[in-house]
Amino acid sequence: MQKFKFLFLFCMLLGGNASCTPQRMTTAETTPSPTSLPPTEAPSNITLFRGNPQRNGIYVLPAIRHQPEVKWQTEVGSTWLMPPLLADGILYAGSGDGVLYALDAETGEQVWSKEGFGQLESTGAIAGDIIVTGGYSQVVKALDRKTGEEIWSFTTDHFVQGAPLIVDDRVYIATDHEVYALDLESGQLIWKTATGSEGAFMGAPAFENGVIYTTGGKLLLALDAETGKEVWRNEKDEMFLGLSVANGLVYVGNWDQTLYAFDQSTGTEKWSFGGAGLFWSAPAATDDAVYAGSDQTVFALDAQSGELLWSFEMQSQSASEPLIADGVVYVSDSSHEFPRGARHLYALDAATGEELWVFETISTFLPAPALGEGSIYVTSTGEVFALK
Repeated sequence: MQKFKFLFLFCMLLGGNASCTPQRMTTAETTPSPTSLPPTEAPSNITLFRGNPQRNGIYVLPAIRHQPEVKWQTEVGSTWLMPPLLADGILYAGSGDGVLYALDAETGEQVWSKEGFGQLESTGAIAGDIIVTGGYSQVVKALDRKTGEEIWSFTTDHFVQGAPLIVDDRVYIATDHEVYALDLESGQLIWKTATGSEGAFMGAPAFENGVIYTTGGKLLLALDAETGKEVWRNEKDEMFLGLSVANGLVYVGNWDQTLYAFDQSTGTEKWSFGGAGLFWSAPAATDDAVYAGSDQTVFALDAQSGELLWSFEMQSQSASEPLIADGVVYVSDSSHEFPRGARHLYALDAATGEELWVFETISTFLPAPALGEGSIYVTSTGEVFALK
């Protein structure tokens, strides 16, 4: 079974990714006229990976500042589970064996499951009663999120790695070769834009003010969300990684072990910060600070200048995407798969970097959690925890 981005990292370190990339379908799609698509009402309840279309990891929720206790613990499959999504009392998690799970958030009992995604490296995106996700099978599916019943499906030309993005009545899917805009209700293709020709790690695309921000290998791209036309691009010698948008800037890691800030309107580089390793995961950003993990170290940087504010050393390497709520940063170690051992979710004071508490479990993998009202939901290898 192919592995998540940690396998991609392994293959790149070996000197290439040709032998580690799944076979890709070449089915062509014909773009229907956008005016022919039926009008849809903008969804009022959208749940996205990292909390918002900007992917900046900000949640308007009360923080848990003291050591939580386990409310429930549930076994789900036998492989790693992706960062979960929480919506209206149901917790969703994609898995490495291509199954999407829905659990009761109060009890941990399974509500439904859906197979057929090949391998899921995200859980998806939610709008109203629809959850949309896609994986290595190159099929994007929209499901009734209460029953798991399929509503529509769409085949991409390359496998789907990053979490889908839903804005109003559109779904945006970014692969390492194209970005797709689909109608949310029907799954019809609105536009498709080529973004790169090389196999690359693909984080979740972001959106703000009518523009989609995404990567294409060594390219950082801004695309018009309505038409898919390129607004600007910036190119580096190495591959771009996870990104987020805030403060008029695009914050993004690169294979050259640097975190960059680019002007959101022009793509002009504003500052850069060299880390302790790869900035795989998308950073979190407030008005004042950017929080990003580089291997075993979490850095807090001034949002406008990139100057170091504080750093925190975790017990294991590979920091997850940080999340922020009410002055607390939540970040886990081991967001790639490692030999089985102790894995940790940390709660840090956002202003000082002081450790407020740590939750430890035995696993191979511990991605970013889902935040709820008074609860935190943690997925690992084959297990889900609710902390309260």
